[in-house]
Formats: sequence, structure tokens, C-alpha cells
Amino acid sequence: MELLLDTADLEQIEEALKYYPIKGVTTNPTMLARHMQPDVSGHLKAIRALIGEERDLHVQLMGRDADTMLREAHHLVSMLGERTYVAVPVTEEGLKVIKLLATEQFNITASTVFSTLQGILAMLSGAKYIAVFYDRMLNLDIDASRVIKELAGLLWTNTSNTQVLAASFRNVAEVTNAYACGAGCCTVKPELLRTGLCMPSITKAVEDFAVNWQQVYGDRSLLDL
Repeated sequence: MELLLDTADLEQIEEALKYYPIKGVTTNPTMLARHMQPDVSGHLKAIRALIGEERDLHVQLMGRDADTMLREAHHLVSMLGERTYVAVPVTEEGLKVIKLLATEQFNITASTVFSTLQGILAMLSGAKYIAVFYDRMLNLDIDASRVIKELAGLLWTNTSNTQVLAASFRNVAEVTNAYACGAGCCTVKPELLRTGLCMPSITKAVEDFAVNWQQVYGDRSLLDL
């Protein structure tokens, strides 16, 4: 099971890395555009510098035709290193790109997956991650849980190295359900991770332990006993 951070915000990435078991970072064009960075390449390099060479960085290709996407993929990997995953939309043109990049041993994330068929085609074409857009699917009355279960079952049956990467979450329940349905990886916004640890019951339990300890041992810690 893996956890990715879904943000292009440098401060959020730096803060989250202090606390969470992050395997890498996912970005998308909307995130990057929101920061209104004139130097997108520089911003992506800054993300890579923060997460180091040992973590994965997923970056969406923006070309609309195969030739442009292929050039973008080579540019990104040469600039950001081998642990860069190029995210390719699963369209006909995208599948063409995935197949070609797979022959060159690129790390590929099949993006904008809304159906089991898309996932199957991406897996057969050589993608390493299948990015299922969970909440966007729910908004279209698509059963995201069923799609994840079907894809996870097919991947298991075929002993594939591909993983289901669930993305686009609105709340913590969607994240945990995606994992429970068989997603091998989820990419989650930092604020959702914090929400999952900020329940009043957690805070109260920690405070109760502290009060009970202090009643007997005062301000001494385990190091003093």
C-alpha cells in the first residue's frame, strides 16, 4: 500500500513530509495553473528538490497529439529524473503514447480513468499506475468502488505490476474506501490527511493519558523513571 501527496504547493509538501509516509507527489495542470507560476519547469524542479530523488513525482502531459506528448515526456524525465512518472490521459491518442513510452521503459501513470475498460486498455498498453478519479466518478453517478474492485481483481489475477492509483477525493471516507476496495495507492490532499488525525476523540484520548500520568508522576517523562 502506498500514499502519495496530491499538491503542487511547496509549503504543503515540505510540511507534510515531516509527518506522513509519503512515497511521492502527484501534480496536475489545474494545480500548477493555480499557482500562476511563469516558470513551470522551475516549480517542478523545486518539488523534486523537496522530495528528493528517492520519491516519485507524477506530472501530467499537456500535449493533445502523440508527437507533442512524447516530446514532453522526454523533456520531463531528462529534467526531473528517473523517478518521474509521466501521466497520460487514457484516450486513443494517449494509449498510443503509453505503448510507445512503455517500449522505452518510461514510468507511466494512466490518467483520467473513469471506467474499467479504460483501466484494462492502459494496463495492457504498459502503464504502471491506473489513476482512477474517485470523486469525479461519483459526480457522474459512476460506481467508483466497483471500478476499483474490478481493476484490482484483474491486476491480481494477471499478476501485473500495475497498481490502481485512486485520486480526486472529497473526504476521508472516500480515501479509506478506495484502499479497502483494492487500490494499491491513493493520492491525497494534505488537508484531508490532517482532517483524519484531528478528530476530537483522538485529542481527548491523548489528553486523558496525559492527565492520568501527571496525577501520579507529575511532569516526569519515561526518561526520568
